[in-house]
Amino acid sequence: MKNQELKAEYRSGNGKGVARTLRREGHVPAVLYGKGKSTPITLQLSHVQKAFQTHAGSHAIFQIEIAGLKDETGRRLALIRDVQRDPITGRILHLDFFELSEKDLVRNKVPVEVVGNIPVSVKQGGVMEHNVREVLVEALPADMPDHIKVDVSHLDMNQSYHVRDIPPVIGLKILESPETVLIHIMPPRAEPEPVAAVESAPAPEPAESAKK
Repeated sequence: MKNQELKAEYRSGNGKGVARTLRREGHVPAVLYGKGKSTPITLQLSHVQKAFQTHAGSHAIFQIEIAGLKDETGRRLALIRDVQRDPITGRILHLDFFELSEKDLVRNKVPVEVVGNIPVSVKQGGVMEHNVREVLVEALPADMPDHIKVDVSHLDMNQSYHVRDIPPVIGLKILESPETVLIHIMPPRAEPEPVAAVESAPAPEPAESAKK
């Protein structure tokens, strides 16, 4: 998988006031953790949002190029470990990155993408249910996929696609239970039978004696 690239800048200022100023200017304050230290950085909000719109989204492995570092290489491999968002607008407020080594195995959540033709069972009215949309995997950073494709075009009614059905990939280990159901085809939902209207009986005619 080609790592998502992000450009960042080293920041020396900290505190809530600095963070507010950065956000007003369209930046996201962040911290890169790793190798026993933390490095404060800032990124363009628009670049982060664009990166999040890819298959892997916030679960991608990022190649971060940091400008402004002294006596250090500026390119780092990293995963996002925490995303802080505004509870009302959903805007990204802060990111925590965890630095990776190219030689160490990484555990990460990877999105599941359904590919192939629409199952005949769905065309006949069946409902495709996505029970699990992400799976936990382990791989070297260079072998980590940004998504896993599953072909469910062969599924009939009441059939499922399990983790054990995912084709093996060299260098990738899936850590979920093989029996975990990813996709299930439900039969058509039965239409409720219409309730027949009950006609009210005509009111009885008054007796002759009552008319007088």
